[in-house]
Amino acid sequence: MFSRVSRRYDFLNHFLSLGLDIHWRRVAAREAAGLGRTDTIADLCTGTGDLAFALNRSAPESPILALDFTPEMVAFGPQKAARKSVSKITFGIGDTLSLPLRDESVALASVAFGIRNVADLRRGLSEMARVVRPGGKVVVLEFTKPSGHVFGPLYMFYFRHILPLLGRVIAATAGDAYRYLPQSVQAFAGPEEMSAHLRERGLVNVRAAALTFGTVHLYVGQKPA
Repeated sequence: MFSRVSRRYDFLNHFLSLGLDIHWRRVAAREAAGLGRTDTIADLCTGTGDLAFALNRSAPESPILALDFTPEMVAFGPQKAARKSVSKITFGIGDTLSLPLRDESVALASVAFGIRNVADLRRGLSEMARVVRPGGKVVVLEFTKPSGHVFGPLYMFYFRHILPLLGRVIAATAGDAYRYLPQSVQAFAGPEEMSAHLRERGLVNVRAAALTFGTVHLYVGQKPA
């Protein structure tokens, strides 16, 4: 599915979110502020690397490993890096359920709009916690089913009916990709459950920040020093 949408993935993300996905990633990337040249960042389920580039702007000296297990998505990363003259990001193939990284080898592990797609949420979060060094952060940016009697139903109507239609019209090869998106969001863990998952992985100072009326949440947990 992600292979089929890879060519139009960036455009569709920006168009269907009205550009808000750019803002959401910038907010998440602020968690990397202050990291330096000895602080490696691992961006997982990186897709075409949008969060990796946002992280690079927040921590320009830090090496970034941008990993995804869909080769067709990752292939666009180096092309974008060349256009942006960014040299600190290394793109590669990597499965979040079995990361090719040593224990406690990175200062920050991040994922944007990808953790709900892994086959085993607990294992994916455990892998992120495993590779983060003591004092480092796990950062997760993910869609949430919004609450509220007015905005919630309006948003879900757009998500269930308008978004899939636009996705199919703009990208004929998308298939059911943009019908899968609202279905996966509805089935995914809410803020309380996600926060509990992070604490169960041994992380502390866990935060869940609602963005844009709760349509997206930023989750941050720290590995004890």
